[in-house]
Amino acid sequence: MILVLADRPDTDSGLTGLSARNRYRYLREAFNDDPAISPHKLIVDAGVADDPRAWATQLQDTVIAAVSADAAAEARFTVETDLRDADTALRAQWDSPADDNPRWSVGPFINGSDALQESICADPHNRAFWPVINHAFRREFTTIVLVVGSASVGKTTMVTRLSKLYDAPIAVEYAREFEESYNVDDDELTAFDYQRLILSKFGQNEQALASSANNGIVFLDTDAMVTKTYVERYLPPEEAAKLDSTFDMVIEQERPDLVLVIPPVTEYVDDGFRAMQWASDRYKFHETLMRVLHDSPYADRVVMLDDKTFAERDDHAVRVIRERTGFEPRPNPIAD
Repeated sequence: MILVLADRPDTDSGLTGLSARNRYRYLREAFNDDPAISPHKLIVDAGVADDPRAWATQLQDTVIAAVSADAAAEARFTVETDLRDADTALRAQWDSPADDNPRWSVGPFINGSDALQESICADPHNRAFWPVINHAFRREFTTIVLVVGSASVGKTTMVTRLSKLYDAPIAVEYAREFEESYNVDDDELTAFDYQRLILSKFGQNEQALASSANNGIVFLDTDAMVTKTYVERYLPPEEAAKLDSTFDMVIEQERPDLVLVIPPVTEYVDDGFRAMQWASDRYKFHETLMRVLHDSPYADRVVMLDDKTFAERDDHAVRVIRERTGFEPRPNPIAD
């Protein structure tokens, strides 16, 4: 089977929920290990979209290019689509007596797709739609809860607890893993090290989103905005400037729905890699982090968890998640 993804204009994002580029890439990824299905992208040239015959010809060229010459010479092709205009145009051309392509036909119209997509995009946090969203696309409709703060404030502890409460995947802080792997301390990191941290952490977060354990919500422990704060605080300005474009690119892609900030209200713990001389700098770090968050596209999604105890902060996080996203913790059968 050849799966052709028509390049619906990105201005239609209210209907599709994600760009044509991402739809295509996610499908390629999903069918990577299935030799029976071959995804291809139909890029509609300027002026072709309003010309049904030219559009059909371009579709045929895309399909034929995907099969061997021997197979294309003898094969019969059936096209099924969820685009009403495309279905009408193809039937008018291929079902007419004047049709000179008898090997091409139009199968049953896939009805209801647009209405379903509109409903999902209008209420992307509604868990009722989750079963009908293809696994390849679920990452685009996942609620992302990001937990940030200075070092040793309990971010990993909170993310781990929330993961258990909501039965959700997590991506833990990557810097610690990086430093342990390369046996370096905070104050030894270079601009090159930070760039590797930024991209590796983003990849780790993406894996959590694409996880088969994703039930609609994921929890991320730190991100590029936290790393940017470290860079601004502890790298020389000329070194920090080298990372500006990387930060801009990654932060734009992260798209958290909720940013939970834990201020420096806990004891600074020596884990063998943290620069202990930075302990007194945690409040200045927090101020810089808040400025970075304020300047980001996600300033209106920031919530401060300034409660005194871990338990109070956890309760606060659960309340905010309920209010902002509608997600509730997994029911506790023992409590019943």
